Order: sequence, then structure tokens, then C-alpha cells
Amino acid sequence: MGAPYRADHVGSFLRPPELLEARNAAVPDNAHLREIEDRHILRVLARQKELGFEVFTDGELRRRNFMSDLIEAVEGFDLGGAVDRTWKGGVQVAPSSVTG
Repeated sequence: MGAPYRADHVGSFLRPPELLEARNAAVPDNAHLREIEDRHILRVLARQKELGFEVFTDGELRRRNFMSDLIEAVEGFDLGGAVDRTWKGGVQVAPSSVTG
């Protein structure tokens, strides 16, 4: 008999404060950041297993945001100086702008 319900996850998990702080450090330490990412990815994988998920995701914890892969791979984006926005929860971000 199958499970009485089905649960799937699509998209990003919320990034923990420790990960956000490490990513936003004035001088990021890539080895330290990778260690923090690894630890939290293992935590979200364990939680999904505990909840009975059959398909697992890393929660996209290595991504800065949904656009980071594009912005980091393509030249011509200016990440500063744009109008700031405040997201739910009080997180402020400046949107990127295309410069070339």
C-alpha cells in the first residue's frame, strides 16, 4: 500500500543566517563558505528523508538567488547602485542591471 499522501519539493529552501552571513562577508572565504553550504545541505537532505520524501534536493543552498547562475556566467550585469527592495522578512536586496 502506498503512502497516504505525496510530498514533493520544488525550488529553494530558506538559507540559514549563518550561510547568508558567510556569503555576504566583506572578504568571502570560499573554503569556509563551502563547508557551511555542505553542512546545511546535509541537514536539509536529512530533514527531507525524515519527512518521507522519495526524491531529494539540495535546496539550492549553493545558489545566491534564482538568477545567480546567469549573472555569474554572463558579462554585463552591474550588481550595485540600483533601487533597493525589501522582501518579506525584512531582507533587502538591490536588483541587478544590465550594462552591456
